[in-house]
Amino acid sequence: MDEATQARADRFKDWMGVMVAVVALVTAIAAWRGAVSARLAGFEDYYALTASLRGEEAKTLSTTKAIEHLSAFTEFAVNDELVNQFLQAALARANNEQRAVITSQLEEAVRLASVNRNFFPGRYANKDGTYALDREIAEQLADAEQREDIAPQPHLEQAASFDDRTFSFVRIIILMSVSLLLFTLAGAFHYERHWLRWGSAALGALCLLIGIGAMIVVEFGIRFV
Repeated sequence: MDEATQARADRFKDWMGVMVAVVALVTAIAAWRGAVSARLAGFEDYYALTASLRGEEAKTLSTTKAIEHLSAFTEFAVNDELVNQFLQAALARANNEQRAVITSQLEEAVRLASVNRNFFPGRYANKDGTYALDREIAEQLADAEQREDIAPQPHLEQAASFDDRTFSFVRIIILMSVSLLLFTLAGAFHYERHWLRWGSAALGALCLLIGIGAMIVVEFGIRFV
């Protein structure tokens, strides 16, 4: 082998060494971004768990509070009905001796109804004598959503997105491993095996370019329509 041929072979090996270094750098960047995505996915899973716990707590408190209001409304309705129908009718039919007892019962029922009226929000009391329990619970949950994060689904979707990014970077790392192997083989083949050297180098460069392009797409979320 003459000196010119040897020099070309050495330059080719030098270039393959440079390409191996480039592939190693791209692989390191992909591994770093994949690790970051995995960590962010873990954070989002944690946020989803805490939001779910807060949501269940908010549902429990809202339901308990609404049931307390419903109990107060029921007592109010019973005493109000007692005043408006039973005792009023009994008072109209009573004699003088019974009037004092019925009047005392009437005053007690009025007082209880007035007290119970203060223990539930009147906007949930319907005109037909029913209580809008479900509407109160829903409004209390809506207020809780304004005060704190109780919705786990957005965090789960974000965690899934970060997981997809992590898996994408893992696939890129595998592709970079193939590129690294091809460049290493291209530098190791004998200088007379031109097709093998240049074929391996071309395939390694193709894998490298595909990997870099995939990293850009994954990192910046580029979508092709």
